[in-house]
Amino acid sequence: MRTTVRMAAVTIGASLLLAACGSGGDTGDTGGTATGGSPDTGTPRHGGTLVLGENGQEPTCADPHGNASSDGPVVTVPVSDSLVWFDQDGTIEPWLADSWTISPDGRTYTFKLRHGVKFHDGSAWNAEALKANFEHMRDPATKSPLAAAYIAPYKDSKVIDEYTLEVHLSSAYSPFLNVLAQGYLGMISAKQIKEAPQTICDHPIGSGPFVFDKWVKGQSITYHKNPDYNWGPKGAKHTGPAYLDGLEIRFLGEDATRYNALASGEVDAIDFTPPQNVEDVKANPDLAFLSAIRPGHPMSFWLNTSRAPFDDVRVRQALLYSVDRESIIKGISFGQYRVASGFINSSTPDYASGLEGKIEYNPDKAGKLLDEAGWTTRGADGIRTKDGKRLVAYFPIDPTFPAQRMQIAVQTQAAARKAGIDIQIQTPSTQEVSDRALAGDYDLTSGLWATNTADVLWIQYSSKNITTDERRGQNVARLSDDEVDRLVQEARETTDKARQTELYNQVQARLIELVPAIPYYEDPRPVSYNRKVHDLVLPPAYPSPYFYDTWLDE
Repeated sequence: MRTTVRMAAVTIGASLLLAACGSGGDTGDTGGTATGGSPDTGTPRHGGTLVLGENGQEPTCADPHGNASSDGPVVTVPVSDSLVWFDQDGTIEPWLADSWTISPDGRTYTFKLRHGVKFHDGSAWNAEALKANFEHMRDPATKSPLAAAYIAPYKDSKVIDEYTLEVHLSSAYSPFLNVLAQGYLGMISAKQIKEAPQTICDHPIGSGPFVFDKWVKGQSITYHKNPDYNWGPKGAKHTGPAYLDGLEIRFLGEDATRYNALASGEVDAIDFTPPQNVEDVKANPDLAFLSAIRPGHPMSFWLNTSRAPFDDVRVRQALLYSVDRESIIKGISFGQYRVASGFINSSTPDYASGLEGKIEYNPDKAGKLLDEAGWTTRGADGIRTKDGKRLVAYFPIDPTFPAQRMQIAVQTQAAARKAGIDIQIQTPSTQEVSDRALAGDYDLTSGLWATNTADVLWIQYSSKNITTDERRGQNVARLSDDEVDRLVQEARETTDKARQTELYNQVQARLIELVPAIPYYEDPRPVSYNRKVHDLVLPPAYPSPYFYDTWLDE
């Protein structure tokens, strides 16, 4: 017996936290429109070019399969459509795939594809095109930093007929449809993949509502409307071509420059609104605000569990108890960020809300745990010692480390010192930081991982993903725990949704016990815009500005 999935199916069971507002609210508010979009009052108008001020994380490659930048999807999604659409309630909806069936063992997916779709070069969207995209994602020549990992269980596929592709996985992989909805796995022309793959990074050809025009690196990317477009996602508000005639994305790395460009009318909208300017935006009657918490792993400082001092869980727990995360995050974000309550964000499917409040600030507990771990004496500088050795942890930081995260690092360092832990912040070269990361020569490192599935816990904490000489993994905490391994592996392979949710709840509880990281805040995607902009959307699969429904009232 096979499971048939058509239209609104594969319910994930968790909604994305979205906020859409003009005045009032904050970056962590819930609510807003069903699609997480800007106000939609009035009748949509055709025409105009929207200018978006983007931050400085300009991708090095515009191939959706060849980048992992936070700005990747905002650059590629105008051009490349996805196979499926991830709705706000976690439902997987058709897009370039009309329907699909999943075998009982979860290893075979048969996709029935949408008819009449054309890429911008005139080539057809069909089963051969989908197969070419899967092969391109995993081709070593693509150097995919993300898409290849997301489809790692992909084994091969078979063209059944022009619009039917049978995909075979090496093992059951429950997040498969979720990740296929992300912009990082958008579809590009099979003709370009086969005939001119070297051109994809600088000028991708997709089937999307906008056509890629010109990329002036370090400055901007421009697009024009695809007049033939008539295959938007089920989550869209209209059919046919986009309302906008054109789109321009300008890279404005400095926060003040980006905000001032919006305030002066130089741009129509800005991405990654600086937290210090959010209240100014809300107070300005000409501006409005839209935000979503990106699903996935919160911004954290990972602790290297494979070597002293953080190979002792009591030392990890003590550091966590010693840090007043609420105070730190409130200060550095001007009250705009939500403190993380665990190891996945609350916008992620299978988030364990019942564990909220389990992580606390308790310096007394920190001291007792360090005493239990044998760090009972202190030197003249207040740093704890054991067997003549100081309790020291090294935190190598790249020269390009964001200023905001540096503030968190410095305040964490101060809190740790009060507990008797000496965190030494180091600033070697970018190359040395990279080399040390590969070698595991660090005690703390930082980052986040945005994805629309709790499988991020497998990515970050399965011992299979510890970096080795053969491959670079994302388990930078170097955690090796049999229970975590069992739970995350079973969760990604089960076809029983209720069982999957139970497993992810268990692993989240286990990680709070193990403390492989200090989770600081749920990463928001705050967008501000002029009120002449309507129906600007942050898609739930990966919140970044999406312009298909957007129109200008001018």
